[in-house]
Amino acid sequence: MNTLRSFTCAVLALGAFAIAGCSSDSSASGSLRVQNNSDFAIVEIHVAPVGSTSWGPNLISGDTLNPGEQLTVDISCGTYDALLVDESGVDCQLQSVDLCLNNADWIIRNNTCTVFGAARAAREAAQAAGSATPAAQ
Repeated sequence: MNTLRSFTCAVLALGAFAIAGCSSDSSASGSLRVQNNSDFAIVEIHVAPVGSTSWGPNLISGDTLNPGEQLTVDISCGTYDALLVDESGVDCQLQSVDLCLNNADWIIRNNTCTVFGAARAAREAAQAAGSATPAAQ
C-alpha cells in the first residue's frame, strides 16, 4: 500500500512540475527568429504592445534583412503590433501579430505586407509611363 501511495505522489509531483514548466511568462525575455521569404529587403522592424500609440526601437538597427535571409532578435513571447519598412521606405503596419507561433519563428512572405508589392508595381508603372513618352522632335 505504501508503494502505491508513493507512486501516486510521484506521478502527481511530476505532473505539477510539467504543468509549471509549460506555463508561459510573457514578461520573460526570449528570442525570435525572423525569416524573410519575401521579395523585399526589410530595413526596419518595430514592435509595440497591441494598441500602443508608439513603436519600440528598430529591432534590426543598422542591418538589412534581405530576401532569403534570417536573423534572431531578442523579444519576449507575446502578441504585438508590428511595423516593417522596406528598402524604398514603404511602411507596413500589422496588427495583433502572435510572435509565439511556430516555435518562435516569424516568417515574412510577400502576402505579409501586400503594400510592398503594390508600391513596387506603382513605381514600375510610373517608370514605364515616363519612358513611353515620345522624344521631342
